[in-house]
Amino acid sequence: MRPFRFACAVASVLAFSVLPSLAQDDAKTPPNPLMPVSKVLSKVSNLPDGWSRNMDGSYRQSASGVLCPVQFKSFGLDDVFGPSQDNPNILGVCRYHDGNGRSGAIRIRKFVPDWGSDMSLAENDKKLMDGGPDAPPMLMRASVDRRTSASRLTVTIVRNGYLVDCSVAQIEHSIPKGDFPLYCTTLTQ
Repeated sequence: MRPFRFACAVASVLAFSVLPSLAQDDAKTPPNPLMPVSKVLSKVSNLPDGWSRNMDGSYRQSASGVLCPVQFKSFGLDDVFGPSQDNPNILGVCRYHDGNGRSGAIRIRKFVPDWGSDMSLAENDKKLMDGGPDAPPMLMRASVDRRTSASRLTVTIVRNGYLVDCSVAQIEHSIPKGDFPLYCTTLTQ
């Protein structure tokens, strides 16, 4: 029993020696002591910054609360990659396939005024981020992928202050099936 009492006494002394220093500076939040460990685990497990992996194999983007499941509908998760160096507003993308020529993606990004391939995309982002009574809950757009000539349907929503693009692309079809993007808009935490 003595080693246990000694350990308790040492823990109490350490706790009381740290608490006064924390109380003096209420405006500062102490650093998370697990942060270095979590960064090391992220590197070892090849997790993108800001992402975590759940026990069921799904991924979660912390800031937005968006969940990328391993499987949903007929789609399986291919990969997850984190923030883009070319576009720092993109926090990450989860890519999917269904084995029948369709591919899906969930992209999480920060709002940047006038960002995108054209001004209509920038206007859509602005409408969604406005959040006023006239702001739509989601916006849809159809396009053609320049690299593959596949038809693409994208639904964009706002989650926790971030834009989430849910898109599906399919080759040899003029109008992609909308089940992936619509279901994707419900994937949170």
